[in-house]
Amino acid sequence: MLVVVAFVNVAWSLDHFGILSTIPHERAFPDRPWFDGWSRWDAHWYRTIADDGYTYTPGQQSPVAFFPSYPLAMRALEWLFRDVLIAGIFITVACGFAVTWLFHRWCLRHLSAASARMAVLALLLYPYAYYLFGAAYGDALFVVAALGAFLLLEDDRPVLAGLVGVIATAGRPVGGAVVAGLTVVMLTRRGVLTGAAQAAGARVRGAVALGRLRIDPRRLRPKDLAVALSVLGLAGYCFYLWRRFDAPLAFVEQTGVPGWDQPPGPRTWFKAYFFEAMQLPQSPLNYVRLGSQAVFTVGALALVPAVIRRFGWGYGVYTLLVVGLPAVASKDFTGMGRYLLAAFPCYAVLGDWLAHVAWVRRLRVPLLAASAAALMLFISAFSRGYYLS
Repeated sequence: MLVVVAFVNVAWSLDHFGILSTIPHERAFPDRPWFDGWSRWDAHWYRTIADDGYTYTPGQQSPVAFFPSYPLAMRALEWLFRDVLIAGIFITVACGFAVTWLFHRWCLRHLSAASARMAVLALLLYPYAYYLFGAAYGDALFVVAALGAFLLLEDDRPVLAGLVGVIATAGRPVGGAVVAGLTVVMLTRRGVLTGAAQAAGARVRGAVALGRLRIDPRRLRPKDLAVALSVLGLAGYCFYLWRRFDAPLAFVEQTGVPGWDQPPGPRTWFKAYFFEAMQLPQSPLNYVRLGSQAVFTVGALALVPAVIRRFGWGYGVYTLLVVGLPAVASKDFTGMGRYLLAAFPCYAVLGDWLAHVAWVRRLRVPLLAASAAALMLFISAFSRGYYLS
């Protein structure tokens, strides 16, 4: 239902508010607004990769900044939709449905049914959740691959978990968070990595104590190591860049080129650009865009201890890295709105609070309604060409 509402919102916004837009003159689908509104900004980079492959010009914006999972999927389905952008939109929609199902399934393993429902609502009504509804971006594919990998690992299928993890690590630069999270979840589930309290009274020969942690590598099975297969997506892309352009980390260099202007360094890490931007006169939407992403990022990081307590160290490590790495690399939190979709354990914590914490439960209707209203506003703005995340 939300997908239908989102598509209607896109078409209606373009038909009725076209004058209040920043849509480029060369539109992807000028006669089909329900598709055109989802084909903004990075969508055109993905189309270029799917149509023409990768190119790299040092010091200039180049397609190598974008990882290959999503454009490869677009290219693979072009035969079905006759256009790679339409293929990308349908990939996002399909992945959005899959994310909803997989996330609900994951929540039911760790939470009550009421908490699981609230967690799904918290995710789907998040103001930047439109990247799961149709936007031709790779975020939905990354999230579904990460969720699928963790669920497969919990089903004791580490080989399949590692292989699905390849899609995630070939989809986003922060794919290493999936590798680290899968590894720690595997170690704790196998009893290789335990807290000192758990190990008290169980002095096992061959176990090694590190502070409050106890490591017993003898509990590992050979197939458990298969979760390391997940790193092949990132490694494969780096190998391709090395062979093709002699620049295995070209995507890192791209962050600092003119137009993206996020070179690694203290001004980026400590958000000097963000504080400068918030002091400049600009449109109210830009204040909302930057401010909301900063607040959501800080909030997600603040939830990491709750994630660890509720779901364990593996999901805590994953959440910390999948939020923390892009937060450090972003000069002004731009992009964090959609990157936070991957922090699914945070939405599970919020869902648990919405279902069971008394004062939060009393506020859940206005909170979810306000979030839904912001989501509809952001969908409309995105479709009309405003850069939000």
